[in-house]
Amino acid sequence: MLAGLLCILATACNGFDPVTENLMRPPRLTPEQRAIEDALEAAVLGDPILKYPQSGDYRSAFVFYDLDGDGSEEALVFYATEYSDYTRVCLLDQRDGEWFSPCELSGLDRDVEFVSFANISGPDAVNVVIGWGNPEDDVMTMGIYSYQDGDGDGSGELVSLLNYAREDAAFNSYLIYDLDNDGLDDVFLLTNHQRTSKIKGISYTGYGIGITNQLSLSDSIVQFAGVTAGRISPRSARRGIFIDELLSGDELVTEVFTITEGQLTPVISQDMSHNPDDLEEGGEDLSDFPTLYEQTYRSNTASSSESPAAPVCADINNDNIIEIPTAQPMPGYEEQDEIIYLTEYHQLQEEQLNRVFAAAFNRDAGYLVKFPEEWVGNVTVVNQLENGEWRFITYNPNQKNPLEDLSGELARVRVVNQNSYQDKFLESYVQLCEPRGVFNYYGYVPENPVSTLAITVDQLKNELFSLL
Repeated sequence: MLAGLLCILATACNGFDPVTENLMRPPRLTPEQRAIEDALEAAVLGDPILKYPQSGDYRSAFVFYDLDGDGSEEALVFYATEYSDYTRVCLLDQRDGEWFSPCELSGLDRDVEFVSFANISGPDAVNVVIGWGNPEDDVMTMGIYSYQDGDGDGSGELVSLLNYAREDAAFNSYLIYDLDNDGLDDVFLLTNHQRTSKIKGISYTGYGIGITNQLSLSDSIVQFAGVTAGRISPRSARRGIFIDELLSGDELVTEVFTITEGQLTPVISQDMSHNPDDLEEGGEDLSDFPTLYEQTYRSNTASSSESPAAPVCADINNDNIIEIPTAQPMPGYEEQDEIIYLTEYHQLQEEQLNRVFAAAFNRDAGYLVKFPEEWVGNVTVVNQLENGEWRFITYNPNQKNPLEDLSGELARVRVVNQNSYQDKFLESYVQLCEPRGVFNYYGYVPENPVSTLAITVDQLKNELFSLL
């Protein structure tokens, strides 16, 4: 409050107004903003109640975008009235510098989940993709629209391009991505409803936009934890859609799909089985080895039940390849109640998952420490609860209490609240990065380490430590 008061004093041209009601008065609209609101009120029956998208890149009730390619932006306004059960969308355009509404239409549910723009029906086409939903239902409905400008006289309209039954456009999660690299965006709908999970592909068919693919997903999905897309492996230009699924046992698993001759095909899926050629006489019997799908099983390492499930697929090392994570307890934590995990990220290479990155993720504190290859399996983490410090030590399984043997210490990372007096003086520590809010991140490396796994302060700061 004091900072806000100082800002008002510093910026006011005519001095400080002590009248509280004047200070709380909403900001005045610019002439253009006023014209847009006037156009909306003129087009709407009743008083519009603005509705805001719940997620995505556009969070305003007024979304501006050049829908017709004329170089000037139109406005999509989301609102409800006392006369309508569903959110409506009003299209506003300009004619001779004046805002007006050529059309408005009803949405497919009470709320707007997200608004996005894509090139689905053509490389130069602008399609409006809207997710509709409501708080009482976890299943949303997809709408895809195109602005058809009529004769260019401002008589255009917003036309729905998905004319399917409501259940065919239902989804729990979605992704917009050019999976087949043909220059047109594809839309993928993930549904998990009544113990049935599916992936649907929506693409341009040559005549219009339609559902072109549909495949079943794992039967045990509780919810979708993540969905992303990108190159599958470093030796192929193939692109894939990576779906992270949270299962009933609080485990995660990943399914991967690509496009082959226009059809969704599994790369990693629940239906995977071993290649019969591997089981022939004289060959190694792989029936007891886990499939690629089974190899992606990992524990949900989220810091709390309220946090998003983790880890999920990502381009973790910025090499334009999507990596698939796994997670296993650090050495010494196999039988512990509170587990610290080593998270590993893998690339698919020659039908195998090959590790390219491993790290200890401290999600509560907001950082990770990358593990050098020689650390994996040989280094563990001790959590010092009294100061929130993680200590990285050489693991010696021959010790009676290996998690208490700090003689092989390699490094420490501590998060310090700048308002905490006792932690202001860390003489032997170095600051690892710029502060984040009121928190500073410090690291320590022993001066004369005895372990062959030792690292330097520069390695910890510049190579291994990162903020999440």
